[in-house]
Amino acid sequence: MSLRGRLAEHHLSHESRDTVKLALGLMGTLAGLLLGLLVSSANESFDSEREQVNALAAKIATLDRVLSLYGAEAASARRDLRALIDGAVAQAWPTHAGARSDLSFDPQRGEAIFRSIQALQPSDALQSDLKARATDLAFDLIEGRSMLVALAAGGVSVPVLTLVIAWLVLILFGFSLLAPRNSVAVSALIISAIAVSGAVLLLLELYRPFEGMLQISSDLLLSAIGQPVE
Repeated sequence: MSLRGRLAEHHLSHESRDTVKLALGLMGTLAGLLLGLLVSSANESFDSEREQVNALAAKIATLDRVLSLYGAEAASARRDLRALIDGAVAQAWPTHAGARSDLSFDPQRGEAIFRSIQALQPSDALQSDLKARATDLAFDLIEGRSMLVALAAGGVSVPVLTLVIAWLVLILFGFSLLAPRNSVAVSALIISAIAVSGAVLLLLELYRPFEGMLQISSDLLLSAIGQPVE
């Protein structure tokens, strides 16, 4: 708006205004398409990670139930499973300020649950089947955890996001150049800037499903392991 007062009159003629409006319209269409694609991609990534967490919770609940059906001999394995999940939740969903989510796998905790399951000595065919099923589920948990880490490794395309933000800045610059200097026009431009900034913020938050404002809840994983084993 300050620049507008310094331009020569012919730069603000009707023909110049129409040309600028056409250019801004084209840029606005392209920016809207790219921003929509980025938000859609981020939402798909968020949904995929949430589905993976739900799948892990289901396998954890099943493994805990299998070990419970095995009998009192599997109490140690159930405690190791709870320690594994509690540690993983504490890493992925940090509670203290400034901490970052960590999806890395602790090999010692993973080996502990395997050792506990393999140490079981079945006394009949049912316990043998339950032990085999528990071993398969433990491998499924490792595979699911690796899949979750792989999904979380993806992120927003920085070059595309930078291009979209640059276009949005230019579009608002062009609108400000053509707008009159009054409270209504200024308010409209500020609201527009807040709106597009909110869309970019939502996009970035969707790529941080274990921290920030939009989080995948950890309650499902914690409830999957039930009450502490005595």
